Amino acid sequence: MLSNKVSEIMTTNITTASVTASVFEVMEKMVAEDVGRIIITDDEVPVGIFTEKDVIKRVVNAKIDARNSAIKKVMTAPIRAVREETHIIDAFGKMYRGKYRHLLVRGRRGKIIGIVSMRRILNLAVELGQGLSETTTLGDIAAGSVIKIDQAANVHEAIDLMNTKSVTAVIVTAAGKPSGIFTERDVLKRVATKEIKIRETAVKQVMTAPIITMPRSTLVGDVLAEMYHRDIRNMPVKDEHEEITGLVSMPEILQFARALNIDEQVRRTWKEVAEFLDTEDQYTPG
Repeated sequence: MLSNKVSEIMTTNITTASVTASVFEVMEKMVAEDVGRIIITDDEVPVGIFTEKDVIKRVVNAKIDARNSAIKKVMTAPIRAVREETHIIDAFGKMYRGKYRHLLVRGRRGKIIGIVSMRRILNLAVELGQGLSETTTLGDIAAGSVIKIDQAANVHEAIDLMNTKSVTAVIVTAAGKPSGIFTERDVLKRVATKEIKIRETAVKQVMTAPIITMPRSTLVGDVLAEMYHRDIRNMPVKDEHEEITGLVSMPEILQFARALNIDEQVRRTWKEVAEFLDTEDQYTPG
């Protein structure tokens, strides 16, 4: 149940890097271990976190010499953590309100014992949602705005657009038609660690293609399952004319999962989170 404790779904396998490591070394380690975040430690004590979001905001377009700059200059600090007895639904609400995708977990003596991610909560929602009756579709959800860029634009322009619009994915078009998607993950794996010339490289060369979309009529449970199995954070929404009309993020669609509303304790806690979301701008973490 989502009213259970985060200690039941956290992972104790935490990827770390020393605070003295270079930005490039840390990014290479993220790619090698296929993770979107890495915990930065000082004498084995967590002091910060470095994520794909930091790559696009603080490294690639920020004129940082990644090979000769220490990770402590661009990491996010201080660390964010919850106690091991925190309810899963409360952890999700904290991540959504704080606009981040990971939380470290502290044990009873204050030591970091694990990490919980929004992706793990997505997995749980998929598991719990099996067999539940779904009625909500993508068309019922107010999909986030679609930010597009022509495939001939250079990588620097694409990343600048992502930062300006505070999104983590843009739809890449050719003659006005979708030809791919460019995400935070692409920036890390195909741009930052490849040290390409971002002003001379077209976004077409580093985008993800073909683009995965789902129709407006798709049930929420099916969308969640597809996002989990494909390991994607944003789902483009297409209408009956095959036009992309929205881009729904992982936390946005999690709001509508039946698994988040299956017992009274979860319902009360989730109601508080939902009320908060109704009063704030939607966040798209990618």
